Amino acid sequence: MQRRHFAFIVAAVATLGSLYYSEVMLFLPCKLCWFQRIFMYPLAIYYLTTMLTVRDVNRLFVGIMAGAGWCISLYHVILERIPNGEAFCTNDCLIRWVNYFGFVTIPLLSFIAFTCILIIQFAPFKKA
Repeated sequence: MQRRHFAFIVAAVATLGSLYYSEVMLFLPCKLCWFQRIFMYPLAIYYLTTMLTVRDVNRLFVGIMAGAGWCISLYHVILERIPNGEAFCTNDCLIRWVNYFGFVTIPLLSFIAFTCILIIQFAPFKKA
């Protein structure tokens, strides 16, 4: 398997997970969640098309999309964790719809997904 296969799995799981939370569980995404989706959904489609057409991955595109999504998700996680974070949020972005293990929230899941995509795509590795 190539890097793009692993990155596709991460992006597809993140995309399907966000759709599950909003369409099946009926959790309302906030503005920051929408912006994170804007950067995640195209990554899933892009990686799928690169696999189906056997094309090389455009690292600039992936870097911009995943990097922007990473920054937004990091901001969302920080906003969620600081005391009085609601003073900086005007659109219910601090509602914790999910709280696995007492600290894993939807913004943290998004942050982890973008981090994994960036590591998979850009971390150097040795060929065996």
